[in-house]
This record gives sequence, structure tokens and C-alpha cells, in this order.
Amino acid sequence: MTQQYRELFSALEDCIDGFLQTGVDPMRSEAVRAGITACADTPLGNILRTFGCEDYEAFTVVLGAYASSGAYSGGLPGDTGNACISPLDTAALFYGSGDIMPFYEYLAEEGALARLFEGITADACTQLTLRSSIAVYLFTGELSDPCFDTPGHVESYVPWRGAETAVAEICSLLRGLDPAEPAVIRVCGEEGSGRHTAVYRAFDRLGLRCIPLELPPDIRQHGITELCTKLLLLNCVPVINSRQVTAQTVSRIADEVGTVILITGTAAPEDCGCPAYTVALPLPTMEEQLTLWQTLSSDTAPGTDFAELAGEFGMTPGAIVKALRCASLLTGDRPLTLHDIKAGCCRSFEGDMGSRAVKIEPVFTWDDLVLPEHSKGLLRAACDQVRLRHKVFDNWGFGSKLPYGRSVSMIFTGPPGTGKTMAAQIIASELGMEIYRISLANVVSKYIGETEKNLNEIFDRARKTRAILFFDEADALFSRRTEVRDSNDKYSNMEAAFLLQKTEEFSGVVILATNLVQNFDEAFKRRMRFIVDFPFPDADRRRELWKRAFPDKAPLGAVDFDFLVEHYELSGSNIRSIALHSAFLAASQGSSIGMEHIMAALRNEYAKSGKAFTKAEAGEYHHLLGES
Repeated sequence: MTQQYRELFSALEDCIDGFLQTGVDPMRSEAVRAGITACADTPLGNILRTFGCEDYEAFTVVLGAYASSGAYSGGLPGDTGNACISPLDTAALFYGSGDIMPFYEYLAEEGALARLFEGITADACTQLTLRSSIAVYLFTGELSDPCFDTPGHVESYVPWRGAETAVAEICSLLRGLDPAEPAVIRVCGEEGSGRHTAVYRAFDRLGLRCIPLELPPDIRQHGITELCTKLLLLNCVPVINSRQVTAQTVSRIADEVGTVILITGTAAPEDCGCPAYTVALPLPTMEEQLTLWQTLSSDTAPGTDFAELAGEFGMTPGAIVKALRCASLLTGDRPLTLHDIKAGCCRSFEGDMGSRAVKIEPVFTWDDLVLPEHSKGLLRAACDQVRLRHKVFDNWGFGSKLPYGRSVSMIFTGPPGTGKTMAAQIIASELGMEIYRISLANVVSKYIGETEKNLNEIFDRARKTRAILFFDEADALFSRRTEVRDSNDKYSNMEAAFLLQKTEEFSGVVILATNLVQNFDEAFKRRMRFIVDFPFPDADRRRELWKRAFPDKAPLGAVDFDFLVEHYELSGSNIRSIALHSAFLAASQGSSIGMEHIMAALRNEYAKSGKAFTKAEAGEYHHLLGES
């Protein structure tokens, strides 16, 4: 206990004794008044100033502190022997009688005493006990709360234009706002854009104090009041994450403490019921991302193409730091290659694509893809458009000509089994990105507005995970309906338009696969970056598919590829399925793969399609099938 408190409590004890003997009003005691004045620079003085305590309230706080200190052991009127006081006690000591009517106004729920004491009610005999946190603060100067979080480290700040602009805007708002008036400063941006750090730097620059809060979702009004009491005593502005609280809770805190900093995502936040101001941290431009990659990458292999990283992954500064950390954990001490960093990028992204998307693990390479050279060329060009975005959009200035529509969007069209899914996997592998198959059966809904809601969720998740979106059987949603015969056609057109809008807003890679490209609306096709044809394989490509279907390590016997090519018009997926089935048949017999195994696998493939594999179908090899 400080010397000021000892002197104050000694004077208070003398005054109480004097009142008990002579009826002297302690608040008229010069000793008590002098003691309170002497405590101006202590936590007690801060409490009295912060809440503008009048004489009666000040006396009650001092008496509560005196009782909490353990110095008092009994003797007050109405004492119960446990170092507690009551409104009757304080009124009697302050006013000189047991009449507390003049002081009922100080016992209101919104008054200063209700903040500081447990159990403030209109009952004259109810026990008043200083809140434990207030008692600790009075004697130690420390205030803690389970909701107080540890501020981030400003020294980890990564300077870039968007963050510097945000710091300046936050400073300007803090200078202009009345700190006692309710107001919310929304600091918006993606995870890792530097929202928290920009806030801390702004407060440091102005010499002000802020404290991040970790609020429980079920926080109640009395909890908010106690929390705000501590914030007011600390003279700290709260920093709150929007995902933790409702707009109503933010409004209550702002009503209590004045200015509140609200960290939000990119979506428009709810109305908080008080003046709100928005400071946005945008995603860095590709030029800025390139600079960040170069600045933050300290241990990379020579020749690492950071421009390719900036083109493929639109990332915040925090995400870049996290990706490099993940890459280092994956590789150990050796210098990071471009492939390592891309793997780190994919590992570092938080969240998933939800139940409407299935992650595909790429297993194919360009050598597995049998397509006309023109189609292959388009696929390679699509990959180049992802890699070289920085060079074309920023260095060559084409970005100023494209306010939107920067996604690399493709339509893969062709019969089933011709390699559309394989090509999507190859693109993902080539770019070092994750790919998710979106089944439109799980997206399209018969309820109005639900399809758009589902699509919006998918694109929002893809934006966070930087994933490639592969819409399989896309014609189920995007079929042409130029003639609106009923409401179904009307809403289908709206859904297709909505997907086109989301595709153009998306900055990543979108692939739509269809068997019926002719059913797509012409305007829709025009706004796709690429339309790649996957034709049914002719004889030459079937020969290539048959030979590539068997790995080099496979024990291949006498296989009549000419017969297979000439007699069976099969797609690539059919051929791969037959090759795999024949391999298992040969393995079960302990032999090399021969025509007898392939013919049996062919019969199985026909059966899967509901077709009979007759002797005529088997031709000169029908004898290998035995009885059929």
C-alpha cells in the first residue's frame, strides 16, 4: 500500500471514529479531503477522474477501498463483521443520518458506483463490495481481463503502399473524432493484409493506446460493462475482430467507451448503429507482390522467378511470409526453389472448399495428354497467361485496360473420356496450384436465389485458398435459354449471368467442362478466355493412347495394337480402363499382359456400357474369350 493510501485511510479511520463519537461529517474533514487530493496520481485518483465522481461517490469508493484493504475490522453502523459496507453506512457517515433518499440517484445501474461495486441496488442494507478487479487495481495499478489479448509486434510490419495509406487514414480519423463519442473505425482487408499492424502503428504514431480483445460469443451486458470500465480506466481503445461479435455488441461497447476499432474482412459489415468509418487495405498489386516476394525471400535458389509467383498467387504480405515459412519447414536448410515456394503457398492457405467441392490430386503430365497440337497449344497458352500476368498487366500496361475480367477462364468441350479432367489436372500441376472439382448437382438448387448463394460461397472460398475451380458438366447450369417460356428459364438465365459475373470478378483460374458447348450462350462463350476442343480420338491418336496406357515397367507381351486401333473406337478413358483391368488379370495369373487379358478387359468395358461383346466384336481373337 502506498504512503498516500496509508495517510488517507488513517485520516478516514479518525473521521469515522470521530463521527461515531461526536457525529462529525467525515467529508467535511480537511484530512480526508487532503488525503483524496494527495492520491490524485494513484489508481484511486484515476477512478475518481475517469467517472467524474461527486463527493458522495468519492467517499463511497474510498470507504470501499478502506474496507477492502483489510484495515477496517468492524465498528461501522450496520456492520456484519466481514469488511463490507452498505448504502446505509455510507449515507449515515456522509450525511450524518440514516436517510439515504438524497443519494438514491447514485445507486442507479448506469452510475459510477454500479461499475465499481458488486451488488448496487436500491436496498439500503445491501452489502457493497468493490469488484475484485477494481480492488486489485487500487492497490497495484494493474488491470487484467480474460478478454484482453496480447497486441501484435509492430516490428514485424512489412511496409507497402496500401498499409502506409491505411496508417495515415486511421491517424486522421483518430485525430478528428471525439474519443468520448460512440464511433466505429472499420479496418477492412483480407487475412494477412496488415490490418492489426496498421492499427498498432497508427496508435504508436499518435502516442495513444489500444488493446485487442478476444470476446466470447456469449458475452452478456454485465460483462460488457465491466470490460468497458477497465478500458476507460486504462484509457485504451478496443480493437475487435468482427467474426467474434455481433453488431449489437460492438454498438454497446462504443456507447460505453467511445471509439472502437473493428477489424473486418472484405465483405460489407453490419450496421453498428453509430457513426462508422471504413479504412480498406486492398490486395497488393502484382508489382507490389513482386517486391514483397523479393524483399521477404532471403534463402532462395538462384534464378527463382518471383514474377511467376506474383502472377499465379494473389497474396497479402502476411500470406507471403506464411508461405515462405511453410516452404522452409518442408525443405529444411537447403535454398528454396520455385517449386518449394509454390508448395508452401498451397500448404499455407487456410480453410477448404466446403462440401460442394472435391480436391483433385494431379497425377498426369503433358506426356499423358493425347490431343491435337492446336488444343495442346491453347492449354500451354493458358498456363502462360497465368505465369506472365505481371509482365503483361504491369510492365506492359495492359492492366489499365482491364478494370475487370482478369481471370483465366476456359471451356473444355468434347465427348466423355477425351481428357478434359486430365487436362485440368495437368494445368494445376504445371502451375503448382490446387484444383477442386465442383459438381453442379450440389450447386444448382430449385429454390430461387440458392444457386447464386452456393456459387458465391464457392468463389469466396476459392479466393481465400487460391484454388483452380473445375466445373464438371457445366452445361447443366450454363445452357442457352434465349427464349424465356416460363419462370424456370428466367431464373436459369439469371444464374448463368451470375456465374459469368463471379468468373470475371475472380482473379484465378476457372475451367468449365462440357459435352455440349453448342448449348452455351454465345455471349457467355465470347467472354471466356479460351475454348479448348477435346475431339474423339482418330486412329492415329488411339494408337498413341494404347501405347501410353501401359507404363514402361509393365510386362507387356504380344499385343496387336493395329487390331485394337482399327476395330475399336474408344475414348482415352476407356483405353486406360481396359489397360488397367488387363494388367490386374495378368498379375493374378502371374504372366505378362497379352491379348487374352485385353480382350477380357474389353468385354468388361462393353458390359459397363450395357453392350454385348459378341464374337463378331472380338473378331479374330474371339477364341481367347472361351465360351461367350
